[in-house]
Amino acid sequence: MENENVQISLKEGYEVMIHMLNSFYELTGSRDVTDILSGGEYISDGKPADAAFWEYWVEAREKLIKEGPLIKKLI
Repeated sequence: MENENVQISLKEGYEVMIHMLNSFYELTGSRDVTDILSGGEYISDGKPADAAFWEYWVEAREKLIKEGPLIKKLI
């Protein structure tokens, strides 16, 4: 898992989460947060149960860096 040791602030983590939830909604049209949470659960080796989940998180962080907080776009 690349960049797993990069530290981000609580605010950045929140903003990454917003980007990830928005991307999930755009991809699936689903508002069911349990779909996301089930993929993000850890299995015994410390990796997310859904291998793609980590990539979604990394992509959301990169989007935050490039585009800034999504929060201001929703207001």
